[in-house]
Amino acid sequence: MGKTASSAPGTLPRTRRAILDAAIGVLAEDRTASLGDVARAADVGRSTLHRYFPDRAALVRALFEDCAEVARRSLADAALDQGPPAEAFGRLVAAMFDLGPRVDFLFAEPQLGDEEWDGELWERAQTPAAMLFERGRAEGYFAADVSLEWFFRSLWYLMSAGWEAITEEGLARHEAVALVTRTLTSGLVARGAADPG
Repeated sequence: MGKTASSAPGTLPRTRRAILDAAIGVLAEDRTASLGDVARAADVGRSTLHRYFPDRAALVRALFEDCAEVARRSLADAALDQGPPAEAFGRLVAAMFDLGPRVDFLFAEPQLGDEEWDGELWERAQTPAAMLFERGRAEGYFAADVSLEWFFRSLWYLMSAGWEAITEEGLARHEAVALVTRTLTSGLVARGAADPG
């Protein structure tokens, strides 16, 4: 007897992937969206979605795990241990920017707390960035009085501003990345501007 479509090799991973991709798109746009909305966007039945994710909490947890894995691969591909810190930092900003609205949505998701963000999955994903920061600080590229926590806060908050500028102001991706990078490396004050102090 031949296999049905639902049991064919690769069908389960593809369906799960379709649900996760649809969910981040739907929920990032509307946090109040229902699982039915997600199922429609994924082009699957509600019962199919529930077989993979019995409730919203399970779906959000899976989205977090997926985001951590995408972040891990993106930062690994950016080869942050290679080249001068300034060049590696540019690659870091571009790689993190491409994570898109998924991180923005998850940061504000009340079902995710410190246990997830301080846990092994997210820590492992960000390890290459943390190592770049330590290398850059040792080589004098990053200021000695900036902590690792502030480094990551600054990165993610400015990423969020960049994503908002694309969505709300129609800024091109490359322009947003350039502005985020410049703000992180040079701040907002023009070079040579008078110091009020």
